[in-house]
Amino acid sequence: MYAALVPPAEVLEAVDATLERMAERTSPGDPRRLRWSRPGDAHITLVFMADVDDPDTLIDALAASLADQPPVAVGLAGAGAFPQPGRARILWLGVNDPADTLPALARRARSAARGAGGRPKSGRFSPHVTAARAHDADVTGEIEALSSFSTPMWVARSVTVFESHLPNPSRGGRRGGGGGVRHEPVAQIGLEGIPRRSQFRSPNQ
Repeated sequence: MYAALVPPAEVLEAVDATLERMAERTSPGDPRRLRWSRPGDAHITLVFMADVDDPDTLIDALAASLADQPPVAVGLAGAGAFPQPGRARILWLGVNDPADTLPALARRARSAARGAGGRPKSGRFSPHVTAARAHDADVTGEIEALSSFSTPMWVARSVTVFESHLPNPSRGGRRGGGGGVRHEPVAQIGLEGIPRRSQFRSPNQ
């Protein structure tokens, strides 16, 4: 499971259109086997948990921790790769956070998850939107092609909690070709000073 900021529809559409163009310029026989993110999956992860003891407890803890967190203004701009462009595992779109509010928001979310038994992934917080996954691939050309990508700023007023479903690893290349993780939203937590929680379904279902 993970908690993330989800861009508004117009930003999702811009990301989807851009990644679709990138996928179309990638040959089906490309040995790098880039696995492009599925349409509508763009998100900025705040905390990721590979194993959660009690999803309901986790969601309650996040809601309590973020109840007084004001909305945050962010946008997307540029691209890069982890761990490096020449041997990338993740090709990403960059996040524009002019007020530098996301690190503190992520620390809150990680602390709440840790207290709820969520065992969050540790390491330096680097806000991004995953564009594609690879295995030690050279994505220098893709980064250059995405260098001018940007979206308008938007105000994130909620955090969405997702449950991830692992992909079929046998296929890659084109978008939605079985190579992407499927993310299912299970709850939404408001960032408006109100301890509001909307649950889409029980995470245990």
